[in-house]
Amino acid sequence: MSRAATDAGTGVPSDRFVIGYPFARVQHGDMEGSVTEIRRLYCAIALAAGVLWSPLAAAAQEKIRLGVLPFSESLAAIVADKQGFFKEEGLEVETSKFESGAIAVPVLQSGRMDIVLSNTVATFQAIEQGLDAVVLAPGAVVRASPPDTTTALIVRKGSIKSMKDLEGKRIAVNVINSSAWLHMVAALDKHGVDRSKVRFTEVPFPQMNDPLLNGQLDAVAQVEPFRSALMATDNAEIVSWTYVETAPNSDITQYVALTPWVEKNRATAVKFVRALIKGAQFTASNEAATRDINQQFTNLNPALKDKVLLPRLGTTINLREMNHTMEMMQKYGLLKAPVDPSKRVFTP
Repeated sequence: MSRAATDAGTGVPSDRFVIGYPFARVQHGDMEGSVTEIRRLYCAIALAAGVLWSPLAAAAQEKIRLGVLPFSESLAAIVADKQGFFKEEGLEVETSKFESGAIAVPVLQSGRMDIVLSNTVATFQAIEQGLDAVVLAPGAVVRASPPDTTTALIVRKGSIKSMKDLEGKRIAVNVINSSAWLHMVAALDKHGVDRSKVRFTEVPFPQMNDPLLNGQLDAVAQVEPFRSALMATDNAEIVSWTYVETAPNSDITQYVALTPWVEKNRATAVKFVRALIKGAQFTASNEAATRDINQQFTNLNPALKDKVLLPRLGTTINLREMNHTMEMMQKYGLLKAPVDPSKRVFTP
């Protein structure tokens, strides 16, 4: 758990003082009563100062409870913290890790988080089910061409001749009906594979490689950094970049907040987005430093630090591609009714 700055406690700067108090003349005989009156006046002035000097109070630290994913897709926020961009905005950001957007979103809804990083699928599904939320900023974005950090469909080298050969085979995804599953079935569909003949099984990303190599699985939908580790064995080959094939340039993940929280803390939300974008821009122009931060954050094997592919991080929300993902979700049964992304986007 990281903190960008020291807790400001009451929210009032410690060096704040009252200006312009008209010190009264006190005669010796009235000293005791006058001291009491002076104390009362000080309390009244201090209270008034809290109202009249509100701009000073606004300069105090503003706390945000942020939920991120334990992958490099979270780097914009992690870099913003490490490089002091949140602190520059007067924000104190406390981060917690969640294994998936599907886990993070319910915690957001419960009020235990202020902002979470979620994937598009989990966000749209939660909104369809009644979550009153808005998208503050993009997270990771699919590249227009491979390679990419998103899922690659990987098989044992030489085990199939075409995608059609996957019919009747066992394919692992992290979660069935997840974002990875959605783009997987869309890619299979594109290549003419009858997905009803494919046996999907759930296996966490870190645990996919060995079962593929030893023959327990026929294919896996794998992401970085585990993809690089698998390909380094020289016993596997990529047959499809599922996201790149089905949704190039789309936002994979977004930073999401409840609408009532944004309405109440609009200035804080604006500062968060501003710092986050600085973090994304930093990663694009400071690869060495970003790789160091990524290795520490993801607990990546140091031997892979300079080999893994870093994500493409967005700086603007892509409504057109969000609509495309929403349409895919409807086509493959992950949404019953359309969700209008344009009504769910935060405008600073």
